[in-house]
Amino acid sequence: MNQFKEKIKSFILTTLCLVSFTQLNAQESNDLEGWSSVQLDVKATEKLSFSAAEHLRYKNDISTLNTYFTQLETNYEIFKGFQLGAGVRFIKKNDDIGNKQGIESHFRYQIDARYKHRVKQFNLSYRFRYQNKNELGLSEEEGDIAKEQLRFMMDIGYKLKPIGIVFKLKGELFDNISKGSGSKVINRNRFTIMASKRFNKVGKFSIFYRVQETIKPQENPLTIIDFTTVSKRIIGLKYSYLLDFIN
Repeated sequence: MNQFKEKIKSFILTTLCLVSFTQLNAQESNDLEGWSSVQLDVKATEKLSFSAAEHLRYKNDISTLNTYFTQLETNYEIFKGFQLGAGVRFIKKNDDIGNKQGIESHFRYQIDARYKHRVKQFNLSYRFRYQNKNELGLSEEEGDIAKEQLRFMMDIGYKLKPIGIVFKLKGELFDNISKGSGSKVINRNRFTIMASKRFNKVGKFSIFYRVQETIKPQENPLTIIDFTTVSKRIIGLKYSYLLDFIN
């Protein structure tokens, strides 16, 4: 148990230190985005579940449409607490930068491994993800190189029983492993605070606040690698409804 607590502390400290470190470097932007989603969850069997969701995201201080996409996922519980999953995402992205602008089509797939368990009154979850994203309609010769990433997320949840609200803290680290990226270190992190409440026969409503930092290495005149940080603050709303064919 003590080793487990030390691992949690280490992960939280690593995430917070990484966020603090990026603040010391030049910031390219500090945008406010708005994310929203509607999701249908289906519990088909004790072990098998599906979900379908529609997402809408705005940028430039929530004034400009950035992306909208459909996401489909499935998860299967191998043994208690451990799940394997996969998902696909069909993305429309508003490219409003450069000479060639317009709506781009992208496709992303992902493979997940997740472990959940409970320690006293806290619910803990760990997720490892591989994801691969391409722009549709372009070949590699035309400049479309698959964007591959490894991601690790940990969240801690606590339910305040008198009011039925679940509070969560989430930390996530990204590693860009795309061809030719040259990335050898974590290049993005996210920290999220979320509150959720489920209403009988209505569904679950969630709100969250997220800070995302993307680190871009750059060479300065002294040939020392420096970093530019692209920062985002995100506020989000999510609605989900569960179809349970077991209970």
